[in-house]
Amino acid sequence: MTNDTRFKILMVATEAVPFAKEGGVADVIGSLPKELAALGHEVCIFLPRYGSIDPARWSLQDTGVVRTVYLAWWNRTVSIWKTSLPDAPVTVYLLDNEEFFGRYQQIYLGLDRHEEQLRFLLFCRGLLEALPQLDFIPDIIHLHDWQAAPCVAYLRTSHRYLLRRGATRVVYTIHNLQYQGRWDPSILEEAGLDRNYLFNPGGLEFWGDVNWMKAGIVYSDVVTTVSHRYAQEIQTPAYGWGLDGVLFQRHERVFGIPNGLDWDVWNPATDGDLAVRYTAADAPTAKARNRTALRQEFGLPDDPELPLVGIVSRLVDQKGFDLIASIADELRNLPLQLVVLGTGHPRYEHLFRDLATSTRNVRASIGFDSALSHRIYAGSDFFLMPSAFEPGGLGQMIALRYGTLPIVHATGGLADTVTDLDAEPATSNGVSFIPYTASDLLDALHRALRLYAQHDRWPDLVARAMAYDSRWSASAHAYSQLYQRVFRFPPM
Repeated sequence: MTNDTRFKILMVATEAVPFAKEGGVADVIGSLPKELAALGHEVCIFLPRYGSIDPARWSLQDTGVVRTVYLAWWNRTVSIWKTSLPDAPVTVYLLDNEEFFGRYQQIYLGLDRHEEQLRFLLFCRGLLEALPQLDFIPDIIHLHDWQAAPCVAYLRTSHRYLLRRGATRVVYTIHNLQYQGRWDPSILEEAGLDRNYLFNPGGLEFWGDVNWMKAGIVYSDVVTTVSHRYAQEIQTPAYGWGLDGVLFQRHERVFGIPNGLDWDVWNPATDGDLAVRYTAADAPTAKARNRTALRQEFGLPDDPELPLVGIVSRLVDQKGFDLIASIADELRNLPLQLVVLGTGHPRYEHLFRDLATSTRNVRASIGFDSALSHRIYAGSDFFLMPSAFEPGGLGQMIALRYGTLPIVHATGGLADTVTDLDAEPATSNGVSFIPYTASDLLDALHRALRLYAQHDRWPDLVARAMAYDSRWSASAHAYSQLYQRVFRFPPM
């Protein structure tokens, strides 16, 4: 296996831009295969065909492949559509079944629903049954998150022939370890999997349940996650969600590869949602004009001496809003302005509605507005993202791309991306804090205020932020090297 080997790669996931999106996985699957194809690999994607994916809109072609899968005591029929990623030589296969996918507009039904288990079991087994008829024999089967993990349980048992005695290897990526797909062990009989072989402490058993995330970890040839720091953190009790021991046992095969950012989508020089477009050369002036427009949109006074801090986020504990709530009284009196865009827990929605109506410096838009999010990234001076844990993180990379300095808790992908300007003044690009406490968050905000007051230094900090290279090409090169490396390990 040479360093320039080109592979046939099958990506298996539940969502991908532009077809279906709920979380960050969709951005990965919409971008990474394009960059891998640009390196010379042949890449195919397998997705479910949800009711929201219109065959006419996406020019889906019927492959003629139809399979009957016996699942949960019934024969289920699946058929396979085919299309491609826009502007990329990447084939996209979509598995169709009206009962489990076609009649639903949404991607996910809920972790507590039996049907959620069955539909992704059907997806995994159905695509494996169909694969030999699609004239695509992969060298790498790359699975993403717990919904795709049943594939590897089948591949190590009833569908082992597809691995071609080690000629095909399995890569498993953890996007968020918290969501593990646990269920009662009776699901194995419904799945057509050998309970006696699989349900044990070295296999799928986890505190009396089946754990599909664990299947991906123990049965794949290598495991990746979406940042270097998160790959280390999930091997500790604090971040391992009960699987830290399992991951540590496989530490030689656990790797962190940071996600990238689509620079065509997130480009302040071409972004039609901004009041003023800009490059690094004219960023300080243009960002000031975008800040003025954003303040006007939120009803804030345009005071150049006050930095504008932006938040675009789900309003949940994981994203650090418990800390923000703890310093709400201090926020009212800090010499800064804060604009918030997001939805989430009613407690935090109420908090920001209250702050927006009772303070002079905090405003909120409860909901989601893609165009407004672009304007917040461009018009803010700082971007606040104090997540308790963050496997990869997209917001901080977008902020840097738009010349907005992130303020983050140093965890996961945030620690990989953002380095603290007080610690490394000559090279760093933001403000970070640790440990995860309200007082340390407040201290980080005070340090940000001192940075903003250094007017002579500020243009250089904006330019440094915009120089951070977050393009997907670096991630694709890292995955390409990992695909080479996986063949140096003995097959499972």
